[in-house]
Amino acid sequence: MDYNHILRRSAAACAALLVIAVPGAAQQSEDAAVAAATGPRACLPQPLIKRTKILDNRNIVFVTRQDEIYNNQLPKQCTSLNRRSLVNYGIANGRVCAGDRFQILLETAPKNFFPGPLCELGAFVPITEAELEDLTAMTEPDRERRPRSRSSREAVTTEKVELPRDEAAPGNAEPAPAE
Repeated sequence: MDYNHILRRSAAACAALLVIAVPGAAQQSEDAAVAAATGPRACLPQPLIKRTKILDNRNIVFVTRQDEIYNNQLPKQCTSLNRRSLVNYGIANGRVCAGDRFQILLETAPKNFFPGPLCELGAFVPITEAELEDLTAMTEPDRERRPRSRSSREAVTTEKVELPRDEAAPGNAEPAPAE
């Protein structure tokens, strides 16, 4: 066998492997793109953030200009953070990212704020309107004092059903006569 023959056979083998591997690679990259679109995000571009809502000392909701909703569950409890807190997000490279620190501004007098503790952001997890409604209800400060009731939507519904009678079922069989 000469060198050119080996080179041609190697090239043919590589081409055959590419034909097999490329459709799988395309599918994997497509799956990764879908997962990225629906999975947690590390950062949100600051110009896309329309508003934020602090739910409690562990959850901040970010709503984008495209009406996408992201819950940011902080990695650690932020003790001074509550629904009425005013916070200052540090914006680096035009985006807010997981791991970035933000500062709570404490009001010492009307319209007079003092820098408070620093807290760290977590990942931005996409949630639906219904999930936001449930999360908001779960984090209400007076939740423990209110009487327990169902949320405006039920996650699981039940109804009574009657099973059909099966005459040949083993539990309905008559015992065999004793000998």
